[in-house]
Amino acid sequence: MRFAVFHRALWLLLCTNAIAVYFASHSIRRLIVSTLAFSLFLQLAYFGSVLFLLWRARRAEHLGFSRQERPAIDQ
Repeated sequence: MRFAVFHRALWLLLCTNAIAVYFASHSIRRLIVSTLAFSLFLQLAYFGSVLFLLWRARRAEHLGFSRQERPAIDQ
């Protein structure tokens, strides 16, 4: 995924979350806290997915697969 697409999707999610929280609670404080918490959650999920991809690549190397021979794990 290109960074520009990722960046737009991230902002879209954060703005959607902020609007939903504001209309549900009518509280600016709750909006800020929940948006920051959601941002932290998204960053942790992204970091975890990068770690998973690195682990999967090392596992494939350890098992002796080259880049062309790697099994399709996602399918």
